[in-house]
Formats: sequence, C-alpha cells, structure tokens
Amino acid sequence: MTRAQLGSLLTGLAGAGFLGTAALHGTGYDSVTQLAAQGPAELQALMPALWVAFSLDLVVIGLILAVVARRPIPRDRLLLAVAAFSPVGAALLQIRFLGFIPPSAILLALGAFTLTAAVVVPPATRA
Repeated sequence: MTRAQLGSLLTGLAGAGFLGTAALHGTGYDSVTQLAAQGPAELQALMPALWVAFSLDLVVIGLILAVVARRPIPRDRLLLAVAAFSPVGAALLQIRFLGFIPPSAILLALGAFTLTAAVVVPPATRA
C-alpha cells in the first residue's frame, strides 16, 4: 500500500469517525430536550437547536472528508488539519466548561486521528 493509498484510507476512516460521532451525539437529543424543558423559556428551543447544530457540523465535515478520501486534492493535508479543529475545539470547550467527560476523550481521539491522517497524506508536489 502506498502512502497516498494509506492517506486516503485514513481520511475515509476519519470521515466515518465524524459521521459515527455525529450519530452518537444525536442519541442524546431526547435527554437534552427534556432537560431544556425544565430550564428558562429562552433555552427551551435554543438547547435542542444547538445540539442538532453540533451533530450537523460533524456530519458536514465527515462528508467533506469522505469526498476528499475518494477524490484526493493537492491540499489534503491542510484540509485535514483544519477539519481536526472542530472536534479538538469542542473537546477543549467541554473541558473548560464541564470538566473532562467521556465525550471529550472521543472528540480528542477523533481530532488526533484526523491529524494523523494529515501527516500520512503525501505533501502536494510542486509543478
């Protein structure tokens, strides 16, 4: 297996990781909706919307990575590094505001895996 093939494989797995994390995150929607209903009126609609928005963010990045894995472009490394900011940033926010919780570990692992894919993907060749 060449480095380019391994990079595409890892990119595809990272994309699948984003989609899987979005699905796992989505399973908490009912709980968040119930908790929000007990809170201030301003948060009752906002919290479920924010919950779905985060899942949507993960889905969109996962789909982008799936396309990149299928049709590599010269700047894949940069795209993967930028994609890793989403789960790492979310994990850091969780740690800052909620403390370290198990979802933080999942997000950090996803970010680390995506960064690993960025390292493995061959650099763009100069023409």
